[in-house]
Amino acid sequence: MPVEVILPKVDMDMETGSIEAWKVAEGDAVKQGDILFEIGTNKAVMEVEAPASGIIRNLVPASGEPIAVGTPVAWIFQEGEEAGAAAAPSARAPSRSLTPGEVAQPGGPPSSSVTPPAPTPSPQGGGETVARTANGQPASAKSDGIRATPLARRTARLNGIAIDEVSGSGPRGRITEKDVLAHLAKAHPPAPAPVAARAPAEAPTEGELVPFGPVRRIIASRLSESMRVAPHFYMTAQMDMSALQALLKRVGPRIEKMTGVKPSLTVLLARVVAGILPRHPMLNASVEGDAARLHAAVNIGIAMERDGDLVVPVLRGAEGKTLAELTRDFRRLREAVVSRSIQPADMRGGTFTLSNLGMFGVDSFTAIINQPESAILAVGRTVDTPVGRHGEIVLRPMATFSLSSDHRIVDGVTAARFMADLREAIEYPEVLL
Repeated sequence: MPVEVILPKVDMDMETGSIEAWKVAEGDAVKQGDILFEIGTNKAVMEVEAPASGIIRNLVPASGEPIAVGTPVAWIFQEGEEAGAAAAPSARAPSRSLTPGEVAQPGGPPSSSVTPPAPTPSPQGGGETVARTANGQPASAKSDGIRATPLARRTARLNGIAIDEVSGSGPRGRITEKDVLAHLAKAHPPAPAPVAARAPAEAPTEGELVPFGPVRRIIASRLSESMRVAPHFYMTAQMDMSALQALLKRVGPRIEKMTGVKPSLTVLLARVVAGILPRHPMLNASVEGDAARLHAAVNIGIAMERDGDLVVPVLRGAEGKTLAELTRDFRRLREAVVSRSIQPADMRGGTFTLSNLGMFGVDSFTAIINQPESAILAVGRTVDTPVGRHGEIVLRPMATFSLSSDHRIVDGVTAARFMADLREAIEYPEVLL
């Protein structure tokens, strides 16, 4: 009997997901455990494996549109089975949520009210089937195995571009949205306007409309909600990074020998922040209705970029871990973000967020609070700056720290005390290690 491939439930609060890209084409032979498609959830984009071996048929097009959990999105047939042998799923909703990798077998518990689409006959006849994309174009088997982000694939599909024609600039040649847009601009350069021509003031601005991917939709929704519900206020201070730089230079080689990776300034700052947050419970709290939830553990979210999108994996229990342990955790999370294997559980439960853009040459910035947390710390670059010391003007490596706080539960004095302790910990970091 053919096996249903359903849209799995990969997170506790997940009700729908979206197929962002198929990794196989209609009629491909697959083995159990092969990656079939990328699913967009409300927290991440993840890969889904084949629940059985066989021939993949009746693929639901990758459109990025929401699909209910448990809906069949493809069927896996055994050799010799007819493509029409798949039983139409029952109209009844699933009696329980299915876990990742779990399969609803035909004839067993119903899983969806959606009937798998019939394959499109090939114009050549002979019973051959051809997979179709969301815009009706044949899916290219040649694109199978090409490293590309889901947003890049979707942007290419919407603009009629074959993904295998785009040159990738990402890690190991991975194709990003920017690569697709650059390819599109090169293929269709805008015509130069006449020198004397001027557009009417009321004429609409023309340009390419690029739809949000699943991660960008999440970012837009959450940050808009944060600015709407949380009255932000900001506190900024310049801090001397001399001691922190010296400590990193002194202990870095030993930690690299222990862990196989050199500790970064971001990890060291996370350790410093985790060391002082227990003394400032309102900065390590969440808003719940008309109350504040004071968290016992310090879970530091680290803002990271992936293909133009923002993700915030969490260093858990940071207050009780050494710099070496946090370095190992950070490396695992960073590798999972880059490889797109980050799990929703790795981005859940943060109590405070750290965002460091100093490596990009940013002097200072203010960040939006990651709800339902009560604060986020933004860090700019370290720059040699003239400062007064003991009646003299000297150069010191200074960095600007900006704290964004939720005024519903954090007062100005509370935030100022945290910043004062942060300054002391940065100037004397040994006491926290």
